[in-house]
Amino acid sequence: MNTTNKKICFILLPGFAPDNVPVLGLRDVLKKHGYEVIATNFFGDIDVTDFSYLTSGDCIANISKIINDASSKYDSVFGIGISLGGALLLEHAKNHHNLDGIVSIGTPFKLKNEKLIGFWKILFPFIYPAWRRLQRYKKLRLIPVGAGSMVVKYLKNGFLENLESIHTPILFLHSKKDNITDYRALEKFSSIISSPKQEITYFNNGNHVINYDLESIVTHSLDFFGLNAEEKIPDNVSLDSPSPVYIRNF
Repeated sequence: MNTTNKKICFILLPGFAPDNVPVLGLRDVLKKHGYEVIATNFFGDIDVTDFSYLTSGDCIANISKIINDASSKYDSVFGIGISLGGALLLEHAKNHHNLDGIVSIGTPFKLKNEKLIGFWKILFPFIYPAWRRLQRYKKLRLIPVGAGSMVVKYLKNGFLENLESIHTPILFLHSKKDNITDYRALEKFSSIISSPKQEITYFNNGNHVINYDLESIVTHSLDFFGLNAEEKIPDNVSLDSPSPVYIRNF
């Protein structure tokens, strides 16, 4: 174990999940490499009993507090976020410059299945009273549907604003078979971002979280951040955006 790795902290954010369970595997792999890791929730390190009262502002403020606290304790802080988690890391980077790099997996620049989302909105008033009571039992790990409308509204509006203010290095990892977010939106929106170092890696297999291929996610992340012994050279370069965006296909 490299003892200098203890000066580096990774902050891990899951997507639309009731807890941090989706990123615990990543936490364990990064810890084996000797890094400090904070695995939290998309709503931060707080207890939520009714997700219908949660706001995007709450999520953003809570995540920023975690990042700001970590940046005061460690030499370097990196963020890895899945879907909504990646969006919130990018949101933080719009107004802060204390993340040394971001990995965004399945970035929700554009959502698929909007008809299904609309159907859930119709059902919501009928199912939520019972859902809210059941959600008190944490072992059930029920999706936080109470926050669904808020999250969709944020992703379709606030998240897409002021992307040009982001200067943090970003690695986008996205499966072409992602059935939740559309990989084809990546190049359009990444071209707006001002980060001097960006890379898009597409996977021809996998799902929204690339089949939870933890070793692959960690390897790509460490390579991009220059934390591996040998940094890989990108296959090709797209010069369509103000800052170079490297594009790989796997």
